[in-house]
Amino acid sequence: MSEMVLRPEFNLPKGTSEVLGKDGKTYLQFNSSMATLYQQTYGEHSRFFLALRDAKLIGSKCTQCGQVMVSAATWNCPFCNFAEMKEVVLPHKGILAQTAPITIFPSQSFIGQAPFCRGYVDIATQEKVASFLPSRLRTTTGIPRPGVFVKGIELKLVFKDKREGSILDIFWVPMKEIPKKLRNKAPLFESELNFENPKLPKLKINKNLKPVYVKLLQSLNEMSLKVLKSPRAQKDLAGKKYRIGVKTGGGDFTFIIEKNKMKVEPKVAKKTDFVIVANNPKTFNDWINDGSLTDAVIEGKLWLPSREAFIFLPMLDRLPRSIRRDGV
Repeated sequence: MSEMVLRPEFNLPKGTSEVLGKDGKTYLQFNSSMATLYQQTYGEHSRFFLALRDAKLIGSKCTQCGQVMVSAATWNCPFCNFAEMKEVVLPHKGILAQTAPITIFPSQSFIGQAPFCRGYVDIATQEKVASFLPSRLRTTTGIPRPGVFVKGIELKLVFKDKREGSILDIFWVPMKEIPKKLRNKAPLFESELNFENPKLPKLKINKNLKPVYVKLLQSLNEMSLKVLKSPRAQKDLAGKKYRIGVKTGGGDFTFIIEKNKMKVEPKVAKKTDFVIVANNPKTFNDWINDGSLTDAVIEGKLWLPSREAFIFLPMLDRLPRSIRRDGV
């Protein structure tokens, strides 16, 4: 467990103050603080999470009505006067019940994990009545984007190699991304799939986009010069060192960021930190003219290989705004 630290702005000033009680008397109160750490059990749910820790997926099935609960949250049916429920072993494949949303801007608890997908998976598909399992969804084709996790897609269950008995011990991957020889393997582990080096999406070269690409290079070179005159933009780039390859349907280039400067080369460098892909170079022209690359990812216009690439975007998104704020 990470150390719990109270942020300074939450601290109350030292000292005392008067407060009027319900009895009409004046009382003196002082500011203090209290932190509570505690342990709790999963209760009846423990059986399900212990199974996850052992790389198994189970549900609970009512001996009377036949309903299957996924996850196995209870062992007494709430619809049959708490009739006993028995353990059933569930398949390691399922169907996405509804198109899953992509979380880009998460709450405090999930900062550092975005972007991610979470959806409802129909696992006990052979049963007449069964609940869906809310679970994380991952793809081997880069970060999640629109069109990947759509309603009805077949999914394969994957376990993390190291598990602790948590719902995050598992996630689901589109079955079509799983090598055929692994599709019936149970359990299937994260290390058996390639998440680190996703293949670049197929890019259609369009001659009609060449003028857009040429205009983009001109605009990027102009921006590079403006960065030199913008204190805010230089602060955005301070301490950063990246080589980002960019492939578009009109042509390729590389962002080179170092020493508080930005430079652009009209090709993808041999050595890059990562490569990003956009069918239309206009995506980057829009960014220069008060658009957002983060929005382009959300809209499916810009492909990224990893979360590390996504973390890089806010810095780029700030550059045009910083330049304008400095009046350059």
